[in-house]
Amino acid sequence: MNYELVIIGAGISGIAAAMEAKANGVERLLVTDYEGQLGGFTRGLFGTGEFEVERELMRIAAELPFHFRYSSSVVGFFPGEEGHAHQINLQGVQGSDQIEAKRVLLCSGSLEKPREAHRIAGSRPAGVMTPIMAVNLLQRGYRPGENILVVGQGRLTSGTAKLLGESGSRVERLDGTQWEVTEILGSQRVVGIKTRNVVSGEERIQEYDTLVFSQRRIPCTFYLKGSEIERDEHHAVVIDEWGRTNIPLVSAAGSCTMRGDDDHRTSMELARQAMQALLKG
Repeated sequence: MNYELVIIGAGISGIAAAMEAKANGVERLLVTDYEGQLGGFTRGLFGTGEFEVERELMRIAAELPFHFRYSSSVVGFFPGEEGHAHQINLQGVQGSDQIEAKRVLLCSGSLEKPREAHRIAGSRPAGVMTPIMAVNLLQRGYRPGENILVVGQGRLTSGTAKLLGESGSRVERLDGTQWEVTEILGSQRVVGIKTRNVVSGEERIQEYDTLVFSQRRIPCTFYLKGSEIERDEHHAVVIDEWGRTNIPLVSAAGSCTMRGDDDHRTSMELARQAMQALLKG
C-alpha cells in the first residue's frame, strides 16, 4: 500500500500532526499505532483535568478522514534512497503488511523509566509500578493498593494520584524534585518505603503497600534499531529545530525525540511544527 504520508503513533503528538496535515490538504495519510485506539500512553488520564486540551483533541480527531491502523507494531523501517519511497513493515491482528510512503513522521512516544532503571535499593516485592501502569489497572477494575506513595512531578503524577484517591485508596504524594526513594522494603508485597529529602537530607521510613514511581522516559524507538535514523545515547531520535531527522522526508516529534519532554507539555506544538516543515519537504 502506498501513502503520501505515514504517521507512526496515534498519541498526543501523532494526532496533533494529523490534524495539521488535514489543515494543509493532505488526503492519503495513514496513522498507525500498536494500541487499539487513539490516545497513546496517556489516554487513561484524559478524564482528569490535567489533560483537558488533549481530550478535546482526541474527540475532534475521531472525525478525521484518514486511514487508522490500530493494534499494529512497526517491525521494520527502511528509509528510501535517491528519492524512492520509505518502507514500513507492520505486524498486528490484521496480519503483516509492507507500507510505502513519500513522507514519514515518527511520533511513537516513550515509556516511563521505572524503578529498575534507577537501581533503587531493596527487595523486588509486588506493588511497585509506574503511573501509567497504575492507571491501566484502575481502568481494568483493579485497585493497585490501599496505602499508596506516589513519587514524581508533573501532570502525569498528579493525574494518577487523583485517580487513585478517587478509587478509595489512601494516597500520599511526594515531589520528585524534593524527595528520592532510597530503598523499598518487603518480601512478597511492599511494606514500607525509605525516602530522603534531597535538600535537607532528612530520611523517612513509612509504611505503604504500593509505590507508584517513575522519573524521566525511555523513547519508544526500538523499531529503528539497525536503521540509518540517528538517535542519541538515550535512544531518542535526533532532530533539528523543525523536527527533521538526518534522513530526507523523515521527521519526528514528541517524547520519542531529543526535544520531547517527560510530561508531554510540548508534544502538540512540536508535532505541528514538524508536520509543517515535513510537508514543505
